[in-house]
Amino acid sequence: MIPKYPKLVRDKIPEIINTKNKKSQVKVLNINEYKKALKQKLVEESQEVLTAQESDLMEEIADVYEVIEALIFSHNLDKNKIAEIRENKANLKGKFKERLLLIAVENLEENNSIPDSETLILNSAEDFLKTEILPQAHLLDRNPDILKEKLNLMNRVNPDFLRLKLGKNLGGLGMSNKGFYSWQIMIAKYSGALSFLQTQHQSAMVMLAQSSAEIQHKYLSKILEENLFCGVGFSHLRRQGKPCLRAIPVKGGYELTGFVPWITGYGIFDYFIIGATMIDRTELYGILPFSPQQNLQFSSVMKLCAMNSTNTVTATLNQWFLSEEDVIMIKPANAIHEKDKKNVLHNGFFALGCAQGALEILRENCQKLQLTQVNDTYNQLKQEIEDLQVNMLTMVDNPDADFREKLSLRGKAINLAFRSSMAGIISSKGQANQDDNSANRYYREALVYSVSGQTIPVLQESLFLLGG
Repeated sequence: MIPKYPKLVRDKIPEIINTKNKKSQVKVLNINEYKKALKQKLVEESQEVLTAQESDLMEEIADVYEVIEALIFSHNLDKNKIAEIRENKANLKGKFKERLLLIAVENLEENNSIPDSETLILNSAEDFLKTEILPQAHLLDRNPDILKEKLNLMNRVNPDFLRLKLGKNLGGLGMSNKGFYSWQIMIAKYSGALSFLQTQHQSAMVMLAQSSAEIQHKYLSKILEENLFCGVGFSHLRRQGKPCLRAIPVKGGYELTGFVPWITGYGIFDYFIIGATMIDRTELYGILPFSPQQNLQFSSVMKLCAMNSTNTVTATLNQWFLSEEDVIMIKPANAIHEKDKKNVLHNGFFALGCAQGALEILRENCQKLQLTQVNDTYNQLKQEIEDLQVNMLTMVDNPDADFREKLSLRGKAINLAFRSSMAGIISSKGQANQDDNSANRYYREALVYSVSGQTIPVLQESLFLLGG
């Protein structure tokens, strides 16, 4: 390690340096400079304790004691009084013998905490994710069969895991916003591929629940009873210019012709919700089978650099007949853009979960490397992530939240996902380049979350934070 100067040193250090064919340059500090330098020295020596090997720990603690003695002397403090204060604090607040780590503090006077019933299911889900998902996360990212198997397993372990926002009257949990987005953070922390699939299904369930009683009876009930899955395919409605998919009214329904550039879950989902544009630019949403049919064809699975196992395909429709019975809803022109603006924060929770997962890699590397810079980086990112989570979860229940403020938080989540994953890669050194290393998986997932549900304001905010 290269020494950093100027710094406060023990009294005999200059003399020792001068006997080693070197020449030291020193300055005698005035009393105020000395007091300030001693405080900085205490921080320096404390960092040495933080990174010390077990064999060096006593020596580093002795250095801390020496600095504290000098601080007491320089400020003319009463050691007996310090001992009395210490004893009083120990009696009032206890010592540090019980090895207690404070995880969080819940303000019971505010009605904005997650209900106990939702906390229970979050804890249950995290146990599942730790044992069944995390050990195979790199395989879930690459193998669609294993991903499908784990999605089905999650549904068998507890069907409520995939019915979080569905109303209780329809067999769901009716989860609060804070509970649901805490879930999205958590699942993205363990597997991007599983996170991406389940949120598509959760979104589809909510849309079906908002549809007619006929749709609910025909599709929603069947999906719930038979443990089926449904995806979504309408992100193309965000695109400007000529619509990708047109809907023309015909007798008994609509005729759909065009191209859908992005649908996830081929071979995993049973249905998907499609979006098409009518002549007056209104948005038509309907449900289709997710398998080849006459006038409905799918491409081969795209080769993606991240979450390849989610089986993303394109679809070509040639005068596909969508019955009135299969129309979920019709929304005004540009409704998807208005929804994106209202929900601009929502995709940021996945990026935040990705940042948390990458931070775990960095924490493990802190223990391995025992380097001050790695520890400092970890502590800084950890604090930023914790602060951002509090701000984001507070924002989802604020109906008066400003768009710019929500957009700023979304940009920070994307930025933190990249910074944390890069820190995980750098601190993993050459091992990060191994195919099954978690550090590079989080980096690739950060890429996905930076463009998921992307709008022009999100793009601009993301580049702004990168210094562009």
